[in-house]
Amino acid sequence: MKWIKGTITLLLCLSCLPLMAEDTATPQGSTDTGLVGGRIFIQLDQPVDQKFPIAIPDLVKAEGFSDHDKLSKKLPEIIRNDLDLSSYFKIVSKRLYPHKNENMTTETIDFAKWREIGANALIKGIVYKDGGRVTVQLKLFNAQNGEMQLGKEYTADRKDIRTIAHRFSDDVLFAVTGLRGVFNTKLAYTSQVKRKGGKSIYVMDMDGFNNQRVTKDSSMNIGASWSPDGKQLAYSSYVNGFPDIYTVNLSNGHVRQLTDNRSTNITPAWSPDGDIIMYSSAKNRDSDLFIINPRTGAERVFSAAFGIDLGARFSPDGSEVVYASERGGHLNIFKQSLHGGMPKKLTFHGYQNDSPDWSPDSTKIVFHGRSGGTYDIFTMNSDGTNVQRLTVGNGSNEHPRWSPDSRYIVFSSTRDGTSAIYIMRFDGANPVRISKGNGELPSWGPWDKRED
Repeated sequence: MKWIKGTITLLLCLSCLPLMAEDTATPQGSTDTGLVGGRIFIQLDQPVDQKFPIAIPDLVKAEGFSDHDKLSKKLPEIIRNDLDLSSYFKIVSKRLYPHKNENMTTETIDFAKWREIGANALIKGIVYKDGGRVTVQLKLFNAQNGEMQLGKEYTADRKDIRTIAHRFSDDVLFAVTGLRGVFNTKLAYTSQVKRKGGKSIYVMDMDGFNNQRVTKDSSMNIGASWSPDGKQLAYSSYVNGFPDIYTVNLSNGHVRQLTDNRSTNITPAWSPDGDIIMYSSAKNRDSDLFIINPRTGAERVFSAAFGIDLGARFSPDGSEVVYASERGGHLNIFKQSLHGGMPKKLTFHGYQNDSPDWSPDSTKIVFHGRSGGTYDIFTMNSDGTNVQRLTVGNGSNEHPRWSPDSRYIVFSSTRDGTSAIYIMRFDGANPVRISKGNGELPSWGPWDKRED
């Protein structure tokens, strides 16, 4: 399967290596984490202190392979970081690894040595030259019985080694949980432009690398929202004075202005089918929600209640919208059919409950709320029940957004002083800073459909 992303062209031979076990995961209803029927499986809701120990040594270098850019070390390091970010794995320290130079077959690996250092699973690989490119073979082994659970081969340019590593990490997650990984997805966010005073939209890999500036002007550009195909971002910009809604094509940088009404237009959100964008506008005095067709510019009012309405997000099937509104007094979260009807109030505690987002599996809504001075992240069922607080006592935590697999949440936090981008598990476990610099208003991009 050949796919192109920006300037990347990567050949993924997804079934070049035979599997010694059927490439499916144990059903999610299992009651433990470990080995069943000789296969590794991991529960999605396993406690964060029960991580699965895995060893990931440097790759074997094929005879004659010139490793001047240290691919044999870089690629496994990326996989280690990915699986550590996942919160499901404990990476066994490299200093404990056996010094014997092993190959990567079940006959040449001394699994007893790996078991002695506490590894229940082992990833081995080899890299070799393929014309002007490199080919990488990677395998996941069950260290307890020596069986190979996953085998993949990838061919790419040297500069695309991060894409190979992320893809294999995705494959590992699928093999042991039954759900696709998100390591090859992107995050969009807003960041201060150095020495210019403005703010720009940036896009980075979900692990914080490959950071790229999207908007090039020096004005205020905020609140990016991904199109469902991942090809465009909608955002609000002050580039022409008033904040208006714009879209930008990520492949060619083409920018298109959607609104021009000399008022405040913010918080755009794409519908799941990509046909409409909902945004908040103060052109009728109060901030109300409007729907606009990004291709034709045709628009209509969605909500026009007393007080502000903003921060709309669509349900996964596009039939409902969740948003923040002052119609009940303080800012609270409401749910409403896209086709009208009475909105349903979902939050009844705290104040300034804002920035909701609907999980892709449709079961949860995440939002931030203020309780005791700072903002924190909360989740609730999509009907408003079972409110859970995910952050507490660590600065101000805002603008949560779900990952495509509903397993993770990206958000901004001031826990280290300035606002930066973090991710955590769906239950608040394993919060990790992702952005290298400052950041706010993150948005998690969709899976690349060309990988399907």
